Amino acid sequence: MEINPEIIGFIAGGLSSALFIPQIIKILREKSAEEISLLTCIIGIVSSALWLWYGILQDHISMMVTNSIAVGATAVLVVLRLIYNGEKN
Repeated sequence: MEINPEIIGFIAGGLSSALFIPQIIKILREKSAEEISLLTCIIGIVSSALWLWYGILQDHISMMVTNSIAVGATAVLVVLRLIYNGEKN
């Protein structure tokens, strides 16, 4: 039995993208993002954007979908970091 590499790509990329969801939920609940590194988020966006570009060039749908989600989720973290700016409300 051969597994389609795109299935593995969706699983791996989906798990990587899901890493951001608990952090986003935590920030929204606590209304604080002081523990979020803006530099780390920017590096994450650039990294995911490059993987997305690579996926487009190689026509890998799993890389395109999962890295689009990762770019979006990391961008949400950046916005939340800027909104809450490390201050407790």
